[in-house]
Amino acid sequence: MLADSTLLIFVAVFQISTSQGPPPLPPNLPKECLQPPPVDNPRKCCDIPPIFKEEDFQGCGFQRVDAANPGMPPGPPDCSKQICLLKTRNLVKDDDTVDQEAVLKFMDTWVEPYPDFKPTVESAKAKCIGRELPGPPEICDANKMVFCISSILFMECPKWKNELEDCRALKNQIDTCEKYFPH
Repeated sequence: MLADSTLLIFVAVFQISTSQGPPPLPPNLPKECLQPPPVDNPRKCCDIPPIFKEEDFQGCGFQRVDAANPGMPPGPPDCSKQICLLKTRNLVKDDDTVDQEAVLKFMDTWVEPYPDFKPTVESAKAKCIGRELPGPPEICDANKMVFCISSILFMECPKWKNELEDCRALKNQIDTCEKYFPH
């Protein structure tokens, strides 16, 4: 499920950023932006429709992060797993580079049954496709792109569960901190 992959990617990026020492922080960064999200399970705050099937994740070597398997190994995610996952949707070229055109078409097709997500998908396409994405050089382009798209889908979620107090707190943190970390 994309929600699972979103959390998996957030955890991976956190581990990557903390394993390489602290990056230079933006000036005037609020303290709340240096703390973990104020929610125990961010996935409950937005129901993002699945992009990949559970068997796709398993077939590519991803392990579910849950109580039985609480974390991931430190360091950058294995790019070959991400490439494998993208191949399940024909989103890479023969040389294992991301096929940007295929990703654009796939996103348009994926969002058709989820019209509420159309503006969010358009935002993700504009911010994540066809441009140089930030991140350490040891992180492959496939991981950067998936992280970017997943982040936008999550942060700009059109079905945010504001009725949950911790989700409101998380949304406030996202709204406060997002401007300090450009996409």
